[in-house]
Amino acid sequence: MEDNKIKKLIEGALFLSGRNLGLEDLARICGLGNLGKVRQIADELKKDYEVRDCAIKISTSENTYLMDIEENLKSKVSNFSLNPEITKGDLKILGFIAYHQPIKQADVFKNLGYVYEHIKKLEDLKFIESYREKNYKILKTTKKFDDHFCIKASDLKSNLKAKNDSSIFNYE
Repeated sequence: MEDNKIKKLIEGALFLSGRNLGLEDLARICGLGNLGKVRQIADELKKDYEVRDCAIKISTSENTYLMDIEENLKSKVSNFSLNPEITKGDLKILGFIAYHQPIKQADVFKNLGYVYEHIKKLEDLKFIESYREKNYKILKTTKKFDDHFCIKASDLKSNLKAKNDSSIFNYE
């Protein structure tokens, strides 16, 4: 395969993945067994972006490559992202809410600690919604949660119970 075609495959993979890809991943995508060749072409691609002086950059760390936007531009354009960054902490809280819904925000706090910023972010991303019941804020997932994670939150509890899961989802 031509180097130019390999470079395009690497560029496409980095663009679509949105995460670090190792040399092995890139080699598999290109159908190459020669990691040195993959590294050489990925490094050329990185230099191409540096020479162009554009908003997109490719960064390396050990044997991984990541296509990203320049740090100084992120805050100005991040609201256009279709898949905003969801942290592990966000996912932990989202899973807890999905499993126990509807659940009082105070119970989430009691079991997981300070969660208010995460809950605000999850509401802003429209993965959860809240309503008032007496003096409590009640949380539950939305249709966007079901669509994004390809599972109905109502099925989540039965799937995990079937596996006798004894994780953070168990509380009283």
